[in-house]
Amino acid sequence: MTATPGRVRDSLPDIHESFGARLKRLREARRLTQAGVARGVLHPSYISLIEADRRVPTPEVVQALAANLGVSVAELSGDPVHDVAGPLALAEAERGLGRPAEALDLLASFVDDLSVETCASGSLMFRVGMAQAVALERLGDLDGAVSMYERLREASDLSEESLPWLPATVALVRCYRDAGDISRAIDVGEDAVARLHGAPTLEHDGHVTLISTLSAAYAERGDLLRAQLMLEDVLDGTTTGVSLDERAGVLWNASITAVERGNAGEGLRLADQAVELISLGNNMRSRAGVMVAKAWVLLAQSPPRAKDARAVLRQALPLLRQHASSLSLASAETELARAELLLARPEVARRHATNSLKRLGPDHPIERARALTALGAAVWALGSPRDARDFLGEAASLLESAQAPRQAAAVWRQLSDVYRSDGDFTRAMAAADKAMDATGLPRETVVALPASAGPARGRSVASSHNHGTA
Repeated sequence: MTATPGRVRDSLPDIHESFGARLKRLREARRLTQAGVARGVLHPSYISLIEADRRVPTPEVVQALAANLGVSVAELSGDPVHDVAGPLALAEAERGLGRPAEALDLLASFVDDLSVETCASGSLMFRVGMAQAVALERLGDLDGAVSMYERLREASDLSEESLPWLPATVALVRCYRDAGDISRAIDVGEDAVARLHGAPTLEHDGHVTLISTLSAAYAERGDLLRAQLMLEDVLDGTTTGVSLDERAGVLWNASITAVERGNAGEGLRLADQAVELISLGNNMRSRAGVMVAKAWVLLAQSPPRAKDARAVLRQALPLLRQHASSLSLASAETELARAELLLARPEVARRHATNSLKRLGPDHPIERARALTALGAAVWALGSPRDARDFLGEAASLLESAQAPRQAAAVWRQLSDVYRSDGDFTRAMAAADKAMDATGLPRETVVALPASAGPARGRSVASSHNHGTA
């Protein structure tokens, strides 16, 4: 028996319904007597015992009863996945083609049934939940994605079946990090590491990706040493059985962490390795992400290699538009804005930063702050210091709320430079104090400068640039 996607939701049985109750419901819905449904299978009196849950039929009997009822064995046995496989396969294909909105349309009939219990009932419904969550994440709906990933995480604990809990957990860490809830990202990630008993092994597919994603959360929080040690443990370990994407992801995050720890040359070396490795595979989404990371590393060199970064980003944009999330595309636009600023094209930079902000909602505070910082630098270069102050102030506040103090400190410092360039030294000092507060540096440790020491001149405003991603 088949059903259209629009009919499936209404026909799904209650997962708490007993086999006997389900048999009776389906029989009465078809206006069949017990003798009618028992025809050629059992004595009618035995049907009565089954419906009273006093007998448990064998698989062969269930198959014969389903044939007499004109339903699938899955529907009669209480598996809520009948007629889900077709729409699910189409939805996964649409998502793979970079059309998450179309994927969600195909899954719309099942959304109301995606409870924790339903997702725990079998691998197919779990896959429906994963497809739903991934599509929401690709569209930038992090709240919706987090809710679904949390449901899947709980379902995997309830299920008697072995469900792929680790990919859902890794995605959950990533979404919490991108949404600015760094503490929750780290808590979920560390819980998963403990569940896997520590160091990465080949026993669990995705363990390396978990470590890589968790390290990025630590880096966002400013714990760069912890991030580096985690990544070094993976890089120094065995590569047997580790996919190209996983190893490239580790190199990708290691390159960003190296730059943040002041070793831009090492960061570029690792980024080049990541690009070379990911080019051997066919994961276009990961390839585009690594290219954006390399552009960021190029901009962090001394002097910044802005032209090279711009060329890499332009090459990545078509892949991002087809395969990546709105967040990844926004990140590329922000990097383009930073590159154009360094190439003395502030008007073009403003356009890219504005485009980035249009792709980002309140669910993405850290990436939104980065775009606002680039926009603030662009409008300052265009002669609009008031707008620059507004954009930079909003960016710093977002980063503080997102528990990203190191990045917040950098933006407060840039805001201090803007105020100082306007001659507003009182506000410049207040912003500098905010920068020190964000880094946790006690104000009492600051040595007062001689009165003859004037404010710095000609300091340029550069965008903050941390965006470790798995």
